[in-house]
Amino acid sequence: MGRYSGIPELLEQFMDEHEADVRWITVHDLRDRFNLTRYHCNTVSGFLRRLGNRPFRGSSFIVIKIEYVSTESRSYPKICRYLVRRKPGILKDQFNETME
Repeated sequence: MGRYSGIPELLEQFMDEHEADVRWITVHDLRDRFNLTRYHCNTVSGFLRRLGNRPFRGSSFIVIKIEYVSTESRSYPKICRYLVRRKPGILKDQFNETME
């Protein structure tokens, strides 16, 4: 988990702040909220893609859909948005208790 250290907690905090169990997010949303560097953005993107492929023990969320967002400029990098959902059957407080 060393590569994704701290990212599950940031995702949890972001979702809790928006009081959401399901929400579309982008890496840019997390970058703005937590003042992350471009280096961290690559790691966050990799983590979210991993959540889309298989569950991650250190996170109470999964990604159920990934979409590309069209951009105005061809030179601008592609932007993905991720539909993030709390794992079925896991309540906010329950997940934290099982990890301790």
